[in-house]
Amino acid sequence: MLDSIKQGITNYRPRRIPSSEDIRAAVAVLLVEKDGEVFTVLTKRTETVRHHKGEVSFPGGMFEPDDRDLEYTALRESHEEIGIHPGSVEIIGSLDDSWTYTGFVITPYVGIIHPPYKFVTNPREVAYLILLPCNHLKDNQFSPVNRGSGWTSFHFNGDRIWGATCRVLMHFRDIILRETF
Repeated sequence: MLDSIKQGITNYRPRRIPSSEDIRAAVAVLLVEKDGEVFTVLTKRTETVRHHKGEVSFPGGMFEPDDRDLEYTALRESHEEIGIHPGSVEIIGSLDDSWTYTGFVITPYVGIIHPPYKFVTNPREVAYLILLPCNHLKDNQFSPVNRGSGWTSFHFNGDRIWGATCRVLMHFRDIILRETF
């Protein structure tokens, strides 16, 4: 399955949203294979972070002046938040830019985490990790709903996944659906 995902993402040509650096952010859609199953890594954010308190999100954050590009931002933030060394991640492509409800433009980078690796969460930013099985994204298991909240969302193991994270996951699913499911 990982090879099919890699092919789909590698062949995809993402759309970009022109914007200034002060509202740019990047996230890492990190994939890990365990016991023949592929998972994407999400975080449950703490209630003490500045933005997106208590939300489920991908590792990521704001572009900083010292970052050479947005891919670097995604890898730097992944290292800061969940302890994954950038050298353990093979970036295979990126997805379409997306607006957040707070006015940021995020660029999602898809990467494969290669062993050996160890997740070490930053307790100031991450309450806990969520390993979402990519098989969960199949149409019959992944049913986003909009129940009057104005935001499309779905639940996984008691956590609500919504907003930009949900949109990125739906977009990721649509790209890899052609290759794997």
